[in-house]
Amino acid sequence: MQRFNEEPHSVAFHPSGFQIIVGFADKLRLMNVFSDCIKTYKELPIKACREIRFSNGGHLFAATNGHIIQIFNFYTGENPPNMLFKRHSGKVRSIAWADDDQGFVSAGWDGSICEWALFSDSDSSEM
Repeated sequence: MQRFNEEPHSVAFHPSGFQIIVGFADKLRLMNVFSDCIKTYKELPIKACREIRFSNGGHLFAATNGHIIQIFNFYTGENPPNMLFKRHSGKVRSIAWADDDQGFVSAGWDGSICEWALFSDSDSSEM
């Protein structure tokens, strides 16, 4: 168990179970999970992230920032410019990765559902 001075908005466990990402009001914190504590090892400037989801392989994660979804490389913390997805008109409610991690589906609070391909010329289709 770990207590923080601020309220966490979201959390996701890495598939290995040894790391977590926690969304706070001012940033995302990447943390190692030890037997007696949880320690931050990297911070990313994503504010008020309400949804974080690791890819099935754990090498990528999706983080929301209002109506925008950003995909990060978990091991480097990089967010390439082509990994920014902006089709929702309202806040993103949830994200689910495809089994092969080549894309994901997102649902917005406005009722829209979008399918995204990571490595394609077309960025999404709305259902």
